[in-house]
Order: sequence, then C-alpha cells, then structure tokens
Amino acid sequence: MLWYRFWLETRWRVLLPMAMSLMVLAYIHYDRSLLPLTLAVTLPVFFVLGPIALAGSGIMTETPFRAVKGIQESVNFTLSLPASRTRLLATRAAFGMLETAAIVAAVGGIAWLVFPELRQRMTGADGVRYMVTIVIGSWALYGLSTLFSTILDAPGQIFATIAAVYAAGWLNPRSGHIARAMAGSASPLLTHALPWASLSTSLAIGLACFVSATKVVRFRQY
Repeated sequence: MLWYRFWLETRWRVLLPMAMSLMVLAYIHYDRSLLPLTLAVTLPVFFVLGPIALAGSGIMTETPFRAVKGIQESVNFTLSLPASRTRLLATRAAFGMLETAAIVAAVGGIAWLVFPELRQRMTGADGVRYMVTIVIGSWALYGLSTLFSTILDAPGQIFATIAAVYAAGWLNPRSGHIARAMAGSASPLLTHALPWASLSTSLAIGLACFVSATKVVRFRQY
C-alpha cells in the first residue's frame, strides 16, 4: 500500500527530468559533434534535479501539480497507518531513490541505443560505471533533500537543498569533487574508472542526513 501511495504522489515528478534528458538527447541527435562531452556535462544537471525532487515529502503527502505550504491534513491519515514513522520515511526514501535510478538507467540505455558513436568511443562497462556514479553521487543531494523534507514544506525543501549545495561549494571549493565525478574531469566516461573517494563521500553524507531525518520525524509533533 505504501509503495502504491508513493507512486501516485511522485509519478509526475518522474516525467520532468526524463523529459528534459530526452530533449538533450534529441538535440545531440542533430549535432553528433557534441558527443560525448555534452552527455558527460549536461545530462547530470538534469539527473541532479531528479533526486532533489524525488526525495519526497518525508512522511507528509505531496500534492501533484502544485506546491503546498505547511502541513496538509492528509498527514494525519498517513500517521494513522500501521507503520512506524521511521518505516514511513525509509519506504518513501527508498521508493524515490529507485525512481532516480530508473531515470538514469532509462536515459543511459536510450543514449546507448540511439548513438552508435557512444558504442564506438566507450565500452559498455564505461556506461555502467557512469550510471553507477550518477546514482550514488546523487545520494548526498538525495539525503539532504530528505532531511529538509522533514522540517520544511515542499517549496522550502527544494530551495533549501539548492542553497545548501551552492553554500557548500562557496565555503569549500574542494567539496565539488562529487560534482566533478558526475560531470567533470573525474567522470568515468573520461577516466574509465569509478571515483571511489567521491562515491564514498556521497554515501556518507546521504547516510548522515537520513539518520538525522529519522530523528526529526520521530520527535516532531504534526
């Protein structure tokens, strides 16, 4: 029941990064000279929007097509379900992360099939490493957005996540190594290897944010 409920809440949010990514692929289709650099730099921008949007609303309920401020009445129904708050949050977070991985896999698979240049310039292993890097590299953003979802409404959650990312880059320029792994000099499309240090950092940040989020929902009064 929880999985179906979350699908109904997020199905339209899946379409936005998918549509934007497919538009990029269509544009590249008419200018093949942009390969593979454009794929390595442009597509991750849209892949980043996915985790922020799909991290969800914590244990609150999203309203399709409009951003609602404050706590909705349906949160009382959600809390009345026979599941702990931690389970509600964990299920919602897991579902959104699966949606994020599905978007990356779908767009990556389509690009691999549509552009023979990709198959000539890189191996299938490079493509898999690239998609793994995008998914795991986005966990830091996903965890941060999940944490903000437990204390802010939907508009505030998205703006706060973006602001935090920019603030981290401004205060500590070296924090951009995750971004470089996803869309820069450390991308597996260029290095032909997984950026283990960046992926480990992203996992650690995502886990810390999720643990903090579970503590917030456990004690917050709705």
